[in-house]
Amino acid sequence: MKTLAAVLCLLVATGAMAQAPEGGVSDAGVPTGVLTKPPVLKRQVEAAYPPEAAAQQLEGTVMMFIDISETGAVTNVEVTEPAGHGFDEAAVEAVKQFEFEPAEVDNVPAPVRIQYAYQFVFRPAPPPVDADGGTAEPEAPVNFSGEALERGTRKPLNGAEVVLPELDQSTVTDAEGRFSFRGVPVGTHEVLVVLGGYDRFRTKETVTEGQETRAKYYVQKRIFSPYETVVRSDRERKEVTQTSIQVAEVQRIPGTQGDTLKVVQNLPGVARPAFNGGQLIIRGTSPQESGVFLDGQRIPLLFHFGGLTSVYNSELLEAVDYLPGNFSAYYGDITGGVINVRSREPRMDRIHATVGVNLIESNAVIEGPITDTLGFAVGGRRSYIDLVLGLVPEGDGPSLQVAPRYYDAQLKLVWKPLSRHTFSLQGITSRDRLGLVFDRPADNDPTINGDLDVTTAFNQLRLRHQYRAEALTLDTQVLVGGTLVEFVIGQRNLKIDSTDVALRSTAEYVFGEPLTLAGGLDVVSSFARVTARIQAPPREGEPPTPTVTEELLTTDGDYHQYFPSTWVELRWRPIQELLVVPGLRLESYVFTDQESPRRTLNPRLAVRYWLTETVTLKGGAGVYHGPPIQEEPSTAFGNPDLLAKRSLQYSVGAEWQARPEWFLGGEVFYNDLDGLIVRSNATVVRDGEVVPERLTNGGVGRIYGFELLVRRSLTDRLFGWISYTLSRSERRDTPESAWRLFDNDQTHVLTAIASYKLPAGWEVGARLRFASGNPTTPVVGSVRDDGTDVFVPLYGAVNSRRLPSFNQLDIRVDKNFVFDRWALNVYLDLTNAYNNPAVEGIAYNYNYSESAFFEGLPILPILGAKGSF
Repeated sequence: MKTLAAVLCLLVATGAMAQAPEGGVSDAGVPTGVLTKPPVLKRQVEAAYPPEAAAQQLEGTVMMFIDISETGAVTNVEVTEPAGHGFDEAAVEAVKQFEFEPAEVDNVPAPVRIQYAYQFVFRPAPPPVDADGGTAEPEAPVNFSGEALERGTRKPLNGAEVVLPELDQSTVTDAEGRFSFRGVPVGTHEVLVVLGGYDRFRTKETVTEGQETRAKYYVQKRIFSPYETVVRSDRERKEVTQTSIQVAEVQRIPGTQGDTLKVVQNLPGVARPAFNGGQLIIRGTSPQESGVFLDGQRIPLLFHFGGLTSVYNSELLEAVDYLPGNFSAYYGDITGGVINVRSREPRMDRIHATVGVNLIESNAVIEGPITDTLGFAVGGRRSYIDLVLGLVPEGDGPSLQVAPRYYDAQLKLVWKPLSRHTFSLQGITSRDRLGLVFDRPADNDPTINGDLDVTTAFNQLRLRHQYRAEALTLDTQVLVGGTLVEFVIGQRNLKIDSTDVALRSTAEYVFGEPLTLAGGLDVVSSFARVTARIQAPPREGEPPTPTVTEELLTTDGDYHQYFPSTWVELRWRPIQELLVVPGLRLESYVFTDQESPRRTLNPRLAVRYWLTETVTLKGGAGVYHGPPIQEEPSTAFGNPDLLAKRSLQYSVGAEWQARPEWFLGGEVFYNDLDGLIVRSNATVVRDGEVVPERLTNGGVGRIYGFELLVRRSLTDRLFGWISYTLSRSERRDTPESAWRLFDNDQTHVLTAIASYKLPAGWEVGARLRFASGNPTTPVVGSVRDDGTDVFVPLYGAVNSRRLPSFNQLDIRVDKNFVFDRWALNVYLDLTNAYNNPAVEGIAYNYNYSESAFFEGLPILPILGAKGSF
């Protein structure tokens, strides 16, 4: 009898959060935590076959979690699925003696937790050996060989044991999944392939005299997923609050249609956007006050029209980092939160492809090696909502001539000529268009008649070089691109066509374990041609009014914006349990027609203290400035001499990680805002002329609250989280006015998500969301404008009432079909399962004497499929 100890089985999906310390810092200074090397079994100890099981010729599999330290030692073994009959005790005793080559996170040894299956295979005892001596026979030739591959992905299975039970022979596959036997007797023999986390594969092979039998086996994973990683403990974390979402965790969250970036809207501190759209409302601020980055550099948009899907293909993502506030000096020019999207490198083992189709869009990705050092990835997506909505019959209201449509595409080349150098070239394009035709004027505004056409688009080309040595890392990125925003409605129009250039260069040097110095240069510039004939855009807190009563503003000229910044940061660990991260960022901004450049100084501090091995205390304070944006610094619509908005941010909290796959974190935050840009009726002298000031830095604000996250990282079958935010965001637009709510204030926001993988390739998940209704300004009457014959509303106190609260249940069901060489996922994503449309606003009749709630989308089923190989 022999014991078969299965080799290392990594989890089929990611758990991004693990025991402290966690998080990480890439060579660019961006929070990461990438598993760059999995643990490798170096010394395996064979368990004694339990006598009870041997007597009954029983077999068994013991599933367990193994905690591996940064030195490769086994620190803990926990049985998750016992087999009984003495198998559990024997397996634990053997595994405790295993030795591993340690895993690496960001190329640094780090502790991890893996799932491991110790399998016992009963084999009859070999016949007695003749005690007489003899001459050794020559080594027999290889006459049976083959490969063991994962079914569906064709990934080589490293360390799988291939057994010939009747002959009491076995071998282990290499890194390429290959195996071979010598001198197998002629005839038909049973073959068994065993690997932790996979179903046992049994077949029979016939060996013929004088020939080599070759076989290829596709072994079924118990819980199938194209992703492979582990629950891990990342390198030290320098951000006060950071949540990193790995793609494998969130590909199938209900209500997201498989779009990884939409999952950010379910995290603490993020309010529900109107119509479940693509706006990111972080800690009560407006979406424009938060920054969206791709690999550390800004992108103009995160989502296509209406938030249906993101502009970057989820299949090409590695992870998404979410920082709601008190972020490091690496980021700047914003007073809200940060979303940093991390793209991944192309897979280099072979050509891979994925094709997805649903009722809204289709997308495809292909990637693989060009040479040993050069890889590529290409992705694209096209919607066909216009075709679907074109089938809807017209009603009595305005007819829909051209429905929303969008497309995007990505190209990434990665070249690694030397071990310390990585070059990447990335191209991105995205375009959205919405066109409508109104058959008749709107009741409240007779000027809205004719075409409505909205187009947004951007293109970017990014070149990046990364250098990584023992102590020094360098990261330089250059971006050249263009952005187009075009809007036409009736007689009003706006067109912004800009050329964008950016440079980010970062250096990091490790002086020793307690001290790291990082810093860099961050320059963003935009050169735009702007033509417009529109009303002044509404400001925060301004309720809508009939546009016919407002003055039309015009402009036709060139505008430039230039934001050069430099930053420095020290990561100091005076004792093992304490990390102190002081930082300083110097920002400047220059606009067309500005009298002189403006500069701001932004000191920041983050502190983390590991109270115990599982409990971490954290806190931070910092100064953040946000320069005027969009039309605000223009002469025609705003004020080129505006100052930057300022936010003083404070937060304290704690994290508890009793087990690597479980995380509990809570945080109290307070943002003190001043210099908020508000409407001004004053005049100023500019270039010797008296002109309207239009905008000024006269507002103040305060945002405070509490955030809670309970997260269960994806291990074998289950993952999910509960996030809750209690907050209040208030502002005062003039010293004389009273405090009032921000437009996006939501007192309570609760999200609960769970997903479970069932046998036979099934997976079910649900998402339950609740949010307080947005503030609204009540209409208390109306007056008739004699010049336009339009009723103008009279409003009460700004944002003094709330819309009804929102609650919604989303459900998703997946079925995986796994074939030898490819896999197919078919899913039903049911948004708003119990058909409870959210109240998104209040609609009025022509004279505002009658009103009704304006509701969002009802139940929305999305059926889709995705094939991959």
